[in-house]
Amino acid sequence: MKLTLELLLSPVGLTASGLVFLSLFVTWRSHRLATRLLTYAVTVLFVAASMPLFANLALGALEQKATQQKTCPQPPPGTLFVVLAGGLDGNPTHAQDFSALKTASLKRLLAAVQLAQRTPGSTLLISGGWGKTVREANLMGALAAHLGFPASRMILDTKSRTTFQTAVNLRERLLQFPARRRYLVTSADHMPRAMMAFAHEQVSICAWPVDYEAIPIQPLDMLTPQISALDKTTRVIHELLGMLYYRLVKFQ
Repeated sequence: MKLTLELLLSPVGLTASGLVFLSLFVTWRSHRLATRLLTYAVTVLFVAASMPLFANLALGALEQKATQQKTCPQPPPGTLFVVLAGGLDGNPTHAQDFSALKTASLKRLLAAVQLAQRTPGSTLLISGGWGKTVREANLMGALAAHLGFPASRMILDTKSRTTFQTAVNLRERLLQFPARRRYLVTSADHMPRAMMAFAHEQVSICAWPVDYEAIPIQPLDMLTPQISALDKTTRVIHELLGMLYYRLVKFQ
């Protein structure tokens, strides 16, 4: 109960409550149908987007699709693991500034390194071109080396700034490996869109989703607006719009 009260008094909770009260106010005070409908629409959208129940259901649907795409067995020796970067915070000035990596980048890399370390003769291909002096791939490669993975078994792609660019730019390199030894490592919610990009480039690759974040929550909290739910909903919208953009623009 205390946690629920704190969440209701947070900026997100107060905004949601304010919109609900505003909806009630215009219902009684406004005679303009358009005003009422607009207020209702904004209220419903914000409350739903900030509600853990909706956010986890939506994120879980994307992650479930990624799980269904994970049809490959344990990686065989000599596998190439393609790791997609998940963004930067700030502008790192040197390759050891690991704190500049966003959480998604860290989780993807850690999972890939663990996987590669137990796969004999494997190679890490780290793709991430965001950044000025130091790119995502530079930071992730340095962190992989710091964790003990041999630099001689790493390939850094610092030119691709988007998932689609990665699929295009790395196509020829990936096709040098047999299809059964090509594995893609990225966050589960991002995997469906990433697989679309590689499929469009006619590159068969095994999906290995990591970084699952859709969680079961307590009944009382699932209806309480939260900033974490807004973040999850935003990511879902980003992925869905990205897939729509691929189909309508990139794949034409």
